[in-house]
Amino acid sequence: MKPTSNPPLNGVLPGGDRGGAALMNVLSPRQWLLLGVVFTALVGMRWNIGWLAWVMPVPFLLYLRAAQGWRAQLWLLAALQLGVFVQILKMITEPIPWPMAAMFSVPLALGSWIAYAGFEWLRRRLGDGWGLLLFPSLVIALEWSGWRWSEFGSWGALANTQVDNLPLLQITAIAGLAGPALLLSLVAAWLAVILADVRPSRWWRSGVAIALLVLVAHAWDSYRLHQPLAGPQVTVAGIVSDLALGAEGMPSVENLQAGTDELFSRTRLAARRGARLVVWNEGATVVYPADEAAFLRRGAELAQAVGVDIVMAYLVPLDGMTTFENKYVWVTSEGGIAETYFKHHPVPGEGSIKGTAPLRVLDRPYGRVAGAICYDYDFPALGLSHARLGAGLVVVPSSDWQGIDPYHTQMASIRGIEGGFSVLRPVRWATSGAFDAYGRSRASLNHFEANDRIMLATLPVEGVPTLYARIGDALPVLALLFALLAGVRAVLGRDKIEADRG
Repeated sequence: MKPTSNPPLNGVLPGGDRGGAALMNVLSPRQWLLLGVVFTALVGMRWNIGWLAWVMPVPFLLYLRAAQGWRAQLWLLAALQLGVFVQILKMITEPIPWPMAAMFSVPLALGSWIAYAGFEWLRRRLGDGWGLLLFPSLVIALEWSGWRWSEFGSWGALANTQVDNLPLLQITAIAGLAGPALLLSLVAAWLAVILADVRPSRWWRSGVAIALLVLVAHAWDSYRLHQPLAGPQVTVAGIVSDLALGAEGMPSVENLQAGTDELFSRTRLAARRGARLVVWNEGATVVYPADEAAFLRRGAELAQAVGVDIVMAYLVPLDGMTTFENKYVWVTSEGGIAETYFKHHPVPGEGSIKGTAPLRVLDRPYGRVAGAICYDYDFPALGLSHARLGAGLVVVPSSDWQGIDPYHTQMASIRGIEGGFSVLRPVRWATSGAFDAYGRSRASLNHFEANDRIMLATLPVEGVPTLYARIGDALPVLALLFALLAGVRAVLGRDKIEADRG
């Protein structure tokens, strides 16, 4: 896939003499930088242009080839910050304040800058042969560090730019989010090389190999999408509440009571329509500590009376609403409580108490089921745990806003593809969704359209084995090891590399 020598790039010979003209010279470095800002702003979040993600890094990679000195690096950091800020600004709508865009964009842009700058430092020492694999390795390692160890989860992952490319997302069943990231960053790295090389024809073999890899991935993924899912299925319902905590604060006692009564009425109606499992959206109502026992008793009586499981998601204020419990209680059709779950990953700045209990999978008459709450499913580790515990269906009570609709629901569906289980996500203020283990939509409900706030769907409840569930994040580990190997070679073998080039 790579030549044995390191010929001049961008028309510049090792001694500083000009060679032929590279295609990258049609734009100045500053113009490439500006184009990178535009591409970054248009990709991801709301109004995502998915195909543009395949070329989004190219302008920045070409800018780096001409960049010299710390001022050029600062310009790159500023451009990344601007691009990511505008990208995130697309999802800012009521009730989210615009400074939230900066809170997310600063760390995301800084991480991207470290990856770009580190890549270019290594590429200049090792050459483009290494660079073709080094750039995807750094991208994957950076994304892995985000979704595995930061509280920003998988936001910013390249795979999420492909939420409308369902065939490509099937590769997450093999390699998780790192699978799409590998393909997208490989293509971008190759395009940057051929645009910068004075002899781009030298890279036709690597281009064919990358094209075949992308083609085979799409072919296998398309084939997988056409396979039926065997095993039992269950009718489920997502219930969406009209109650919400807005700028006006806590609803009045009267509105709170009316909204809670409506939740129980919709649950009863969903049961009459055939649902065996009814799930409320995140924080569907507010229950004060003194009223919680009676509230749960009411839910248990209804579940037993209509013969359904009810996942009652609600908030319990502990200090006004500065601190609160954000949880669900899984009430069984027998009238018992199967699980009380607290949100494991509160959104940064959210006042809910962090849940720490181990994840569970429940054995119910209709299948093996589990749950999480909203932002929890931006963290692949939770979906991986559910898969390894044998879940066939995971419910995710959620509450979003218009700026991330339906993007956030589509992101959650990827957990089901990775782990091989169905996902039911009832959402307030956005689009609710029900997906099978291949990420295929079985039902949806738009909060902003006239409807009865009840989404019915029939979902498979038998898990589909996936390679990702077995090997986990093996690809990110390999990517990190390759990046470390490149770093060691660049540092310890620099004299030899320079001698070879001379």
